[in-house]
Amino acid sequence: MEPTIRRIEANFSQGWPVAIFITLLVVAAFVTAGTIHKKTYRHPRDVTGEYRKEKPAAAGEAAEKAH
Repeated sequence: MEPTIRRIEANFSQGWPVAIFITLLVVAAFVTAGTIHKKTYRHPRDVTGEYRKEKPAAAGEAAEKAH
């Protein structure tokens, strides 16, 4: 018996829309995370950061401010 040579057509473009959609979701997630990071991150040595608690006002000063 002689082997038959035949061409098998394949369709390799079936998953491309899903792959493109997932890639776009990943890019959107990175852009969103980068934007949030740039708007909210402050370095620990940032002088404008509110990291230190203010001392409570003394009882005498609080009474003067109330009047």
